[in-house]
Amino acid sequence: MLRDVYAFPNPSRRGQAVTIRAQVGLADSVEVNIYDVSGRQVHSAVFGSPVVLDDGNGKGPQYTYDYSWNVSGAGSGVYIYAVTAKKAGSGPIRKQGKVGVIR
Repeated sequence: MLRDVYAFPNPSRRGQAVTIRAQVGLADSVEVNIYDVSGRQVHSAVFGSPVVLDDGNGKGPQYTYDYSWNVSGAGSGVYIYAVTAKKAGSGPIRKQGKVGVIR
């Protein structure tokens, strides 16, 4: 069940890592792919284990997956992140968004 997917800080300034947060219920796997605006994949990763977190978004405690993207190799610009969550017996949950990087 999709609750929320977002990135912060947005924009990232001076090389500050971007946290990509996915609240997608309890999933078997959650992955993120990051693309530049031309569509070239610049990063890919699998999220770690979830924690139950109430982040103040008004939706109460949720299974929350956080991934910290080290932007040190990324240039200034806009990037698209695509999160895919999979759970046996259900179709995948997909959500994408944009995040800015300012050097």
